[in-house]
Amino acid sequence: MKAVRLLLLLLCLAATTAYGQRRMVAVDVETGLPLVGINVQGSRFRTVTDSMGRVSIPDSCNTLLFSHVNYESMLVNIREAKSDTVLLISKLNNLGEVVVLGTSKISEDKLEELNRRLRIEKAEAQLLNSDPSQPASIPLGLLSRLLPKKWRPGYKAAQRKKRHEEVLNDY
Repeated sequence: MKAVRLLLLLLCLAATTAYGQRRMVAVDVETGLPLVGINVQGSRFRTVTDSMGRVSIPDSCNTLLFSHVNYESMLVNIREAKSDTVLLISKLNNLGEVVVLGTSKISEDKLEELNRRLRIEKAEAQLLNSDPSQPASIPLGLLSRLLPKKWRPGYKAAQRKKRHEEVLNDY
C-alpha cells in the first residue's frame, strides 16, 4: 500500500514539473526550417535548441535571449509572445572580393596565355561600365527590360532586405 502511495506521489510531482514548462521552437525566417544549436539564455538558466529547434523553458522565466553566431540575437518577452515560434534573421556575410595567391612558378608562355584570356576588350569594358538605366545604353537597357525581374541584378538582395524589414516591423 505504501508503494502505491509513493508511486502516485511521484506521478503527481512529475506531472506538475512537466506542466510548469513551455516549449518553444527557433526557426529561420527565410527557409522556415528549425535551427539546431541556438543558445537560449534566461535569467536563471542556459540551454541549447535540440535537433528539431525545440527548447523547454520553465514558467518562472519572463524573458529569453536567443543567440547564435550566424543569426541576429533576439530578446523575447514570453508573457507578451503571440506564439511559441521564434523567427531568427540570418546575418549576411557577403564577401566583396576574394584574392587567391599562389606560390608555384608558372612558365612565361602560360602566363602570357592567361593574360590574353583575361584581357578585356575596350568595347566590353564600356558595356560593363555603362548604366542600364541610362537611355544612352539602349542594348543593355533593353536587355534589362526583357529579363524577368527575378533574373535582374540585385533583385534577390532587394527581396531579402524587404523580407527582413517586414519581419522586424512585425516584432
